[in-house]
Amino acid sequence: MSKKNTESRGIDTISRYVAGVDGSADGLRAVEYATRGALVVNGSVHLVHAVDVAVMAGAWGAIQDVEAMEKAGQQTVERAVARAIELGIPSDRITSEVVMGNPTAVLSDASKSADRLVVGRRRMGGLERMFVGSTSASLAAVANCPLIVISAAVNPDETGGRKVVAVGVDGEGHSETTLRAALTEARSRGARIIVTHIQPAVPVGMFGGYQLTADAERELLSDARTAITEMVTRVAGEHPDVETEVLVQTGDPVDRLVELSREVDLLILGMRAPTVLGFAIGGMTRAVLAHAESPLMVVR
Repeated sequence: MSKKNTESRGIDTISRYVAGVDGSADGLRAVEYATRGALVVNGSVHLVHAVDVAVMAGAWGAIQDVEAMEKAGQQTVERAVARAIELGIPSDRITSEVVMGNPTAVLSDASKSADRLVVGRRRMGGLERMFVGSTSASLAAVANCPLIVISAAVNPDETGGRKVVAVGVDGEGHSETTLRAALTEARSRGARIIVTHIQPAVPVGMFGGYQLTADAERELLSDARTAITEMVTRVAGEHPDVETEVLVQTGDPVDRLVELSREVDLLILGMRAPTVLGFAIGGMTRAVLAHAESPLMVVR
């Protein structure tokens, strides 16, 4: 189906992946994910390595040879290109570049011409999780297309094998944008969608110790399920080729979403565009990013 036809029906297409390459095993996972995604949609891959000049300077001036770092970056990209070709993508559908600059700024600029931006992050434990991936966290706030973050913490199956995509929604207007991105992903993968809404058991702002009665909780869930189902029907009802399931439940949103990430190929969350200078990723999204066991896609 042509892009024009799919857009007229409210779903975009995916044709160009951009992957950040940093020479690490996690960066290579991003390359593999982007390549497999491009193969599914008969698209292309652009591999980008940023040489961060800021980390090369100290109190006494430059402490690294910029040319040497640029050469090392080129070798890193060449290895990534070779891996992409190993996975089966034709060389004429791969492009690459080494760019001097801050990784977040470089990848954000590259994302302007991308349908999906993919980056890796290392697996962490304990206190490290509180400071999860500064580049991936900041990119979530400034990327010009949906951002996919993948790490060693993902499920052991090759991404795409479960044929299930999950998307978290809250029923507000921006959730429709998130849901449309999820529909695009599901169609490209031949997957079904779980549309989930997590209603906190204790409403925000209530005094500690307050508990909903069983009747009040049932009413709260019923109202939420009605609102989410209406949204899903409105956005996805014209696309019978994508199987959708609505899952509304109470609990801690982070815990519930992390549990769900163990059962899906991709977890998708929406995030409002930052309105305050210097604002980065939201607290809940950062927490899910730190603990998710599937790749996480953030849609602004």
